[in-house]
Amino acid sequence: MRRRAILAAAGASLLAACTNGAGPNSPSGSASGTPVTVGLTYVPNVQFCAFYLGLKKGLFADQGLAVTLRHHGEQEDVFGAVLGGQEDIVFASADEAMVVAAEGKRLRTFATSYQKYPLEVLGLGEGETNLAVLKGARLGIPGHYGSSYYAARAAIHEAGLSEDDVTLTDIGYTQISALNSGQVDYIMGFSNNEAVQLQRSGQKTRSIPVFTEPKLVGPSLITADKVSDETLGKLAAALKASEEAVIEDPEAALTATAEQVPAMAEAAQREAAAAVLDATTTLWQVDGKVSVAVDPAAFERMGKFLVDAELIGAVPATPYVKVN
Repeated sequence: MRRRAILAAAGASLLAACTNGAGPNSPSGSASGTPVTVGLTYVPNVQFCAFYLGLKKGLFADQGLAVTLRHHGEQEDVFGAVLGGQEDIVFASADEAMVVAAEGKRLRTFATSYQKYPLEVLGLGEGETNLAVLKGARLGIPGHYGSSYYAARAAIHEAGLSEDDVTLTDIGYTQISALNSGQVDYIMGFSNNEAVQLQRSGQKTRSIPVFTEPKLVGPSLITADKVSDETLGKLAAALKASEEAVIEDPEAALTATAEQVPAMAEAAQREAAAAVLDATTTLWQVDGKVSVAVDPAAFERMGKFLVDAELIGAVPATPYVKVN
C-alpha cells in the first residue's frame, strides 16, 4: 500500500501538533457549480493552504466549481478513492501515479503544483555536499515504496553508484529521530518539511539535491479519467490562482489553515507553519512566477528513469494530459 504519498513520506513531526483530530472525511467546499471532490493525501496542515484559501476566497467558485476537500486517513491507499470513484481528483505525487498507471490503472496528471522537485538527501554536520557521500552510507527512507524510495533510487543512480553501495534502511516516518539518533547517516527528506525542521532545530545540516535536471515529478493534481478536460482546466486555473493568493497574502493563508488546524492558535505552531509555508511557496514557482503547467519533457525523463530503474516495465500510454 502506498500510504501518505506526499506529506507523510516527508515525515510530519513538525506538523504533528497542527492537526485537529478530524477524520479522513472532514470535507469543506464551495456552495454551487460543478461538483468536484479533491482528495488530499494527509490530515489538514499548512502544505494544503492553497486549497483552504482558494475555497475561502471563492477562487474555485469563480471557475464554476463546487469543490469539496477530502482528507485521507493514515492507512488509506493514495489512489484508492479516486480509482473507486469516491474522489474526482487527488493531490498526490506524479511519480507514484505513473507507477500505478504502469500497472494498468488509468491515472493522468493534469497540473503540477511543485514545479521544483522537493526531495533531497539530508544529513547532519559539515562535510561534502554531493551525492558521492552515499557510498557506504545508510540512507533512511519510510519504506521500499513511494516517492521517497524512488528519489533514493534516483540519488543512487545520479551518484554513479549501485544499490550494493548504499544501505537503504526502512525507518517508517521517523526520519528526523532516526537521523538524530545515528540510526542512519542520511535521510530522504522534503525541502519544505524535514529540511525546515532541521534548520529550525539549530543544527548544522547538509541538503544535497537529487538532480541537476529532475527525473521525477512531485506533488500534482491527478485524475482517473472520470472528469472532463474542461473541468480539469478550470481546476488547474483555480489552483494557480489560489497559490498566487497565498504568495500575495501568506498571513491570510495561515489564517485559513488555522481554521482547519486549531493547534495553530499557539504562536509557536503558527511560526512553524509559516516556515513550512515559506519553503513550500518556492516550490510552486518558475522564474519567480507560479505555474501549474505539466512539462512533457519532465514526464519523458521520468518515464525513462522509472523503466531504467526497473520500477515499471513500460511507460503508460497517457501519463498526463495538457489542460493549460
